[in-house]
Amino acid sequence: MKKLLLILLIPFFAISQTNPNREYWQTNKWTAKKGMNAEFETAVAKKTNKYNNTKETSIFTYQINTGPDQGKYMRVLGNRNAASFDEDNASEMAFWMKNVMPYVDSNDGNIRWWRLKGAGLNWDNDVPPARFLKMTTYNIKRGNMSDFFRFWNNNIKLQKELGYSGIIGVFMLESGGQGYQILEVEPYNSHAEGMGKFKDPDVNYVQEYNKMFGWRSHRNDQKAFNDSIEQWGISIETAELKPKMSSNLK
Repeated sequence: MKKLLLILLIPFFAISQTNPNREYWQTNKWTAKKGMNAEFETAVAKKTNKYNNTKETSIFTYQINTGPDQGKYMRVLGNRNAASFDEDNASEMAFWMKNVMPYVDSNDGNIRWWRLKGAGLNWDNDVPPARFLKMTTYNIKRGNMSDFFRFWNNNIKLQKELGYSGIIGVFMLESGGQGYQILEVEPYNSHAEGMGKFKDPDVNYVQEYNKMFGWRSHRNDQKAFNDSIEQWGISIETAELKPKMSSNLK
């Protein structure tokens, strides 16, 4: 059991081959022991302040607000390269084991993603983390990735053309999960303001799509997109940033 915890704990532990040209992100969801959320949060904050106080070592913590994982804490490592997985973090691990694990009930294990830079919109790694995240996970059928991305990439192209202000990050599963998974992340800072707006709020999106890609293309592309996703294959959850448990980069 101790060996298993060590593997789950170290964020840079590599269990699969990596690509040196990819930008990696990693998530892990943690559950605090019943009645010990405050102790868990304080311990994580101390660890983060001690070991994750630079851009290269930064970690951000969100708490899940909606969905079956509501209440869990999600630790996020972002914008890492493959060489990061070779680093020795024995001291960091020892601190976590001694000071944080006494308040941990369970964790879901590391999930590693790589960002599809061309599939996103207005994403900037230098912008501070948003207060809220909407995360949509798509489970794609084997052999249907082209149908999924045809509609996806067309939408991104059109949204750019129409001046959509929202931010979209797109990530593909590297390891730690099952099947062909795509994660869409939409950061935002206010529910009242929403996640983004078009330059023309009255734009007829379907009409503009068909104008750009051909007659009835929206209907046909959307159907192929929907058919490319497993029947059980879409999950949506939201999360809120926990600043004290996150790196404070000035």
